[in-house]
Amino acid sequence: MDTLEQFTVLSGIRIQVLAQAIACKTAFARDLHERLAQQLAYICKKLRLEIAVAARFGDEDEGAFIWEGPDEIHLIDSLYIDHGTREYQINGENWYSLDGDGEPIASPATAEQTEGLDRFIEELAQYGVLVTANYVFIPCEEQIAA
Repeated sequence: MDTLEQFTVLSGIRIQVLAQAIACKTAFARDLHERLAQQLAYICKKLRLEIAVAARFGDEDEGAFIWEGPDEIHLIDSLYIDHGTREYQINGENWYSLDGDGEPIASPATAEQTEGLDRFIEELAQYGVLVTANYVFIPCEEQIAA
């Protein structure tokens, strides 16, 4: 898929996400939809810049400006586990040892909580945009023992 096609598709999905945000019954779901629309607007802005550079400089400068996009869009919590150092990080904050607290668990928000967001997450994955709406939990000792 070329850049123009990707821009067109993502812009269309962004419009649908904004329309769905208006129909949300809870502020939480509306906020998730608006966050996703904001991230899609950012991606579309970068794609528009890539299209403009290609139009200005033509094909001879192909590859001079290539934007790959974000690895993942995290709408609620992000979890990064470094198995090499046995540490984890939640939402880009402090690092914690896996040995002390146990391994955190990423649990997706329910379809009821997100009010239709899962449809957009699945559709965006088809176009290489990975979106998560996960909560990160650290199990307490009672939960680990059970």
